[in-house]
Parts: sequence; C-alpha cells; structure tokens
Amino acid sequence: MTDYEKRSVSSTDRDEKLGDNIVSSKAGTNIGAPDVQDDALVNRARFKIDAFVLPLCIILYFLSFLDRSNVGNAKVAGFTTDIKLTNWQYSVGLTTFYVSYIVVDIPSNLVTRKLGPNRHLPTLVFLWGIITICQGAVKNYGGFVTIRFMLGLVEGTFYRREDMQLRMSLLYCATSLAAAFSGLLAAAIQQMDGIAGRRGWQWIFYLEGGATMILAIIIFFIMPASPLDFFWLNDAEKAAYGNALKLSWYEENAGPINIRQAFRAFKDPQAIFLTVITFTNGCMLAGLGYFSGPVIKSLGYSNTKTQLLTVPPFAVAAFVSISVAILSDKYHQRGYAAASASVCAVIGYAIFLTSTSKHVLYGSIFLQVIGVYATAPAIAAWITNNTWPHYKRGTMLAIGFMTTSTGSILSTWLFNDPPHYHKGTSINLALACAMCVCPIVARTYYDYQNRRKAEIRASGQYEDTEESRRLLGDAHPSFIYAL
Repeated sequence: MTDYEKRSVSSTDRDEKLGDNIVSSKAGTNIGAPDVQDDALVNRARFKIDAFVLPLCIILYFLSFLDRSNVGNAKVAGFTTDIKLTNWQYSVGLTTFYVSYIVVDIPSNLVTRKLGPNRHLPTLVFLWGIITICQGAVKNYGGFVTIRFMLGLVEGTFYRREDMQLRMSLLYCATSLAAAFSGLLAAAIQQMDGIAGRRGWQWIFYLEGGATMILAIIIFFIMPASPLDFFWLNDAEKAAYGNALKLSWYEENAGPINIRQAFRAFKDPQAIFLTVITFTNGCMLAGLGYFSGPVIKSLGYSNTKTQLLTVPPFAVAAFVSISVAILSDKYHQRGYAAASASVCAVIGYAIFLTSTSKHVLYGSIFLQVIGVYATAPAIAAWITNNTWPHYKRGTMLAIGFMTTSTGSILSTWLFNDPPHYHKGTSINLALACAMCVCPIVARTYYDYQNRRKAEIRASGQYEDTEESRRLLGDAHPSFIYAL
C-alpha cells in the first residue's frame, strides 16, 4: 500500500472493506465517462429509463410534497379556523412533522437499498396516503399534531454522476408542480364544501390522500429494482449501460448494511459545509411551500384567487430549474449553478421587504421561488456526485435531508407576523445571501482536492484496484469531485 493510502486509511478509519463489487479502472481515468464505442447504446438505454422509471420517481416525489404541503391550502380554505388553531399551534403541528421525519431519515435511507426502492418507496407512499386522509378527520389541536407526526414518520424514509442534476431537477420540479397543482386542485376541491356534510378543506385531504394510495399500488407492481433489472432494456443495452454505471462508481450490490461505512459520512469535511447549505435552503424551501398561500392572501385576495395565484411562481420555477440543470450538467458546474440561482432569491426577498405595491410584492415571490427551487436540485446532485460508496452516500443524503428538515422547522416559526411578514422575510434574505457564498466555498474545497488528486495520479504513487477503492472510497485519487 502506498504512503497516500496509509495516511487516508489512518485518518478516516478506512481499514474496513466497503463492498465486494467495486470495479477498478485505469489510474487517472476521469470517472463517469463511458467507452466511446458504447455511447449509442448508453444513450438509448438512458432514454428508455428516462421515459419509464423517471416519471415513476417524479410521481412519488410529487405525491410526497403534495401530501405534506397541502395543509397550507387547507389553511386558506378554513382548516385552522374550523378546528380553532392559533398561529402558534399551527406552527407546532408543522414542526412535529419534521421531528419524526428527521428521526427516521437515516434508517430509512439505509433500508431502502436493502429492501429495494421498488418495494420500500411505494409502501411508504401508500402509508402516507392513508395518514393524509386521516388529516381530514382532525377535530382539534391534539389530533393535528399527532397526524403531522405520523406523516413525518412515513415520509422520511439510476443514473451516472454527470447525468444527475437534470434528473434531480426533474424530480425537484415535482415539488414546484405539486405546489402549483396543489393551488389549482385546492381551488376546485374547496368548491365541494358542504357535500356529504364535509368542509372543503376536508375534501382536499380525502381526495389527495386517496389518489396517493391508488398510484402507490400501481407503482409497487411496475417499478424495477435497479436499472439493470429494467424489462425494456435488451441485453446489449444492459451491458453497455452497466459498464457506464460502473465507470461512474455505481454499485450494483452494496452488500449488507454497513454501519461503520455510514458513520464515515459524519467524519467527512464535506458534511460541514453541505449541512450549512441544506439548512439554509431547507428553511426557505419550506417557508415558500407552507406560507406562500397565506402571504399572497395577505395582499388582499379572496380564498379562491389566492389558491390560483400560488400557481404561476412555482410553474415558472419548474421551467427555470430544468434550464439551470441542463447548463449545469453540460458544463459540470454544481457550485456556480447553486450560487447563481440564489442571487434571484436575494433580489426577491429584498424587494418584498422594501416595496409597498401589492403587484410588485407578488412579482417578488416569483424571484424567491425561482431562486430557492432552482438551487435545491444542484445541492442534491452535488451530494450524490461527491460521496461514495453507497452507505456513506445514503447517510450523507440523509444528513442533508435532516438539516433541510431542521431548516424547515425554523421556517414554521418565522411567518407569524402578518400582513407584512417582516421577520420571516428578513431572515430568509440573510439565508439567501449565505446561499450565494456557501456553494463557492464548497466548490473551492472540491477544486483543491481534485488538484491534489491530480498530482497523486501524475506521480503514479497510488494503486487503482478493487481493494484500494474499497479502502478509500471517494478519497481515492481516481474519484474526481464534481465542482
């Protein structure tokens, strides 16, 4: 073993074998580039996966966000008034969701690989559909807190690295579209007020939760366990795509759950600045998801018009997110993408703080939503790109979602000073400024590590074998961090 490997193993306790199936490549290879002769097959396989598997994942994430955030639409439709919730009690209910969500996030991420996402995820979706329906039967504060806790409990639970952000953006677009569609759907559903003796906000929970359960059952039976199990790929496409995935540090079989491997995520310096980024983004993301409706309503619009006016900002954000992702994947720039998008959020929050025109205030919400929602996919793709092997990556993603949820907890207590919401807007402005800086700091760190690894590869003083990759993981000289 070389001196570099000895230092790395000693400093991060990497003396444990991390898997049995890591594929080695030539020293200095830029991981993630498939063989040229396989490009046509790889592209065809990726197209088929995009056409079938990606929509299923988007539907699952869409339902997740719809069911967790429809409480904001229900509030506009009279939910908090009917069960006599104060603003403080409403915030407590929102907070309890994230408490349980945080508790189960890491265990759920680790279990997903063991049980298979094609079984684990639809099952969770089905369960939270049931719990969403139960929200429609809430009669008081205690019931609201209990149901939100249970929803968080079940919610907290395929591609090459260079293809990741566009797919992440399409996935995150599900949140933008869920927020937009939620407003449209709520505007229609609340017209059912009085049918069967139920209030409009109850029908929001009943119908959306019921749809979630039905779709979860369908997806349970048609979703493949992995890209190489996908029925639509022929043998040649599976072989070519499997080779491309292996060159991109894909693990077809991560082996049994490895707790020590998972704990390495907490020791990695990446965890420090990535948690800061996810916390700030999470606070703004949840604030917009839960309170954009009440904020717009405070501008003087009716309930139905408020529901409809929540749609355009999120619809535009979905388009911008995809555009930013295409550029980020093309130029391989995650940090600049996140920082640039955050500038829009800074401008939006600043305008909301200083303007008095309700049309300008509404326009500023577009900039806020665009900036926050275009940043989230870049961050998620960055974490996925730069941590390896599987159980460390799964833990790092869970840490990211946990800190996102922690930021979301903060957001539930910020927007309680209508009609101007100065407190929440001021804090989010500060967080948006931090989001402009933190990705640049992270990018500088990754660039330094890549230059250091390039020097090691040039010297030839390292081994690029299965054993060395298992020992070093993403610290291996051949693993190139995404910038």
